[in-house]
Amino acid sequence: MKTVHLTCMAAIAVAVFLPPSRTAADPVIAEFVADNENGLRDEDNTVQDWMDIHNPSASPFSLDGWFLTDSATNLTKWKFPPVTLAPGEFLVVFASNKDRRIAGQPLHTNFSLSKGGEYLALVRPDGTTVQHQYAPSYPAQDPDRAYGLIFSRTTLLADGANADY
Repeated sequence: MKTVHLTCMAAIAVAVFLPPSRTAADPVIAEFVADNENGLRDEDNTVQDWMDIHNPSASPFSLDGWFLTDSATNLTKWKFPPVTLAPGEFLVVFASNKDRRIAGQPLHTNFSLSKGGEYLALVRPDGTTVQHQYAPSYPAQDPDRAYGLIFSRTTLLADGANADY
């Protein structure tokens, strides 16, 4: 086995990529899979696209009356039922076209996600204020690969450090 010694020319880090217009307490679409072929299955045992809504705050957060949409011209496309996220909690919402909105049961939007990329947003109950969005569209997606935000910063290798590979 050959050992290769590397000197890091720049710090390798995983960074927090949060839109500058939002605060850490606001809910976000943390991640999504727009080409789910072999991954997460819904309660009908079918493979569906999905997204994860996250409450990054230290307090419970009600999504009652909030919206999800895949259309920048229709911000009220799918409305959340009265559900509350605990501090730090993630909530899976399937993007399946099944339009299921019963609190306490799996949630399904009335739209699916395009693997070729499209607009995706979480909208406040006023129906006009976009809380978090992937705009003008998220990029084309690979099968069974999640896309979304990174929430922590960890330096893996400091600038100028030596490493063995």
